Amino acid sequence: MKKLRRFFTSGFLFTITFLLVEILIVVFFELGLDTIIFSKIFASIPEALDALLIVNKVFTWVRVVAFVLAVIIFFRVINKFEDPEFKIPWLVFLFVFPLATVAFFLIFKNHGLPRKETKYIKGFLNQLEPYYERNRLEFQKYDNELGRAKGAFEYILNTARMGTFKNNRVTYYPLGDDFFPDLIEGLKKAKKFIFIEFFIITDGKLWGEVKDVLIQKAQEGVEIRIIYDDLGSNGTISSKTPRRLAKYGIKCYKFHPLRPILSGVYNNRDHRKIVVIDHQMAFTGGNNLADEYANIITRFGHWKDTMVKIEGTAISNLITTFIENFDIASKQITQLSPYLDFDYPEFNDEGFVAPFGDGPGFYTNDHLIGEQNYINIINYAERKVYISTPYLIPTYRLMEAMRNAALRGVDIHLIVPGIPDKRFVYKIAKSHFKTLLKAGVHIYTYTPGFNHMKTALADDELAFVGTINFDFRSLVHHFECGALLYKNPCIKQISDDFKNMINQSALVPIDFKLGIISRSICGLFKIITPLL
Repeated sequence: MKKLRRFFTSGFLFTITFLLVEILIVVFFELGLDTIIFSKIFASIPEALDALLIVNKVFTWVRVVAFVLAVIIFFRVINKFEDPEFKIPWLVFLFVFPLATVAFFLIFKNHGLPRKETKYIKGFLNQLEPYYERNRLEFQKYDNELGRAKGAFEYILNTARMGTFKNNRVTYYPLGDDFFPDLIEGLKKAKKFIFIEFFIITDGKLWGEVKDVLIQKAQEGVEIRIIYDDLGSNGTISSKTPRRLAKYGIKCYKFHPLRPILSGVYNNRDHRKIVVIDHQMAFTGGNNLADEYANIITRFGHWKDTMVKIEGTAISNLITTFIENFDIASKQITQLSPYLDFDYPEFNDEGFVAPFGDGPGFYTNDHLIGEQNYINIINYAERKVYISTPYLIPTYRLMEAMRNAALRGVDIHLIVPGIPDKRFVYKIAKSHFKTLLKAGVHIYTYTPGFNHMKTALADDELAFVGTINFDFRSLVHHFECGALLYKNPCIKQISDDFKNMINQSALVPIDFKLGIISRSICGLFKIITPLL
């Protein structure tokens, strides 16, 4: 039922309808079947000729309109500043199936936020400017301490406009089983505000416990704001949830609500996972708010995912990241100063942390921040890199970064699921194995089940824990987030976690290859992966 609802609300029905119309035009009229059918069946019916002429005129005008739109889209694609691998599929399909491609473009291409939403973002960015300037000045003090990692953090500063902070405490959770009990205990301690943002919230044991705490806290006067993605949570949580929570004074919104048939918002989804509790603690990472993430229920074997808890000044980055999407969803402009002007306690923990938000290209001035962040981590490595991702459909630049690192002698260890949640996507992921293996990348399948973690580590010094998958949805199309870490005490735990995973995983043999049928099918579908 959930898949059926997604089909009707994601725009696929609209696209398929146009594709079928286009096939009908080509087969029926271009091949002359209209004349054949008329001469053999309807020749004795005078009204049939008039009807056929009308249909011919309608289809002719449809083709003319499709051609004009295709030309407009052609020039828009050609002139856009982006990687050619995103342009070529559009151009190919525009010439093969112009009508269907026009429909597909209107639904799936990132066109930016609706004009009415941009005013909330502008208001947010105007308020953020003095905080960015303060963070930029503070960053200049860290040149010597950051060493070779300086460039990775400066990139986050200049693109995501997020500061880098020291004297923060970072706690690493290798499993949702460890994270959720701490989350619930943290929520119980809230005195002022709670911010919650997830791609998926699912009715079940975890959401029931969290919801009970939130209702209690709302009754105590704690400000509570919640956003969740309407596509990600489509069919997993009651559509009446925002209205039910509003009765308790909880502000809950769906991000980019879906509309039947012509949703038009398949991209630009909110894939972020953030929880902020007062100015005391903040969480981010790969876990959604659903029972399988804590292995309360079993889906696809043992579920492996990671989170981090941050205490200290870096919480401010996650507050701003949350508020920017909350303002879009709630259609309001939040005053930042009550949440960002705060004297945080300093911790003696060493290292640096830079939480940051990423978004679709139009939102980040055409910077693919998540992609470049991974490339910066890989390029930092002199000895070894660990990477875990549930989906391996990387961009060309990311593939080349892994290959080049392996070819210069860096040990690249890449872990993918042993039990996938999407079998066809997993098959496409496997189609990349041979190219990586030939360069010397070590690939492992996590035997116990599904590793949903999006975590990377270079030389046991520079790490990332977040929401960003190695696929085009995360790297190009969605709102994402995570935390870049350098020489924090928890880095050792991240390293140990990767080693434990490898001990439980199966090494993919260097002579691995897909069967000829699988290779052919994947080869066809890889043409459209940059579009999705």
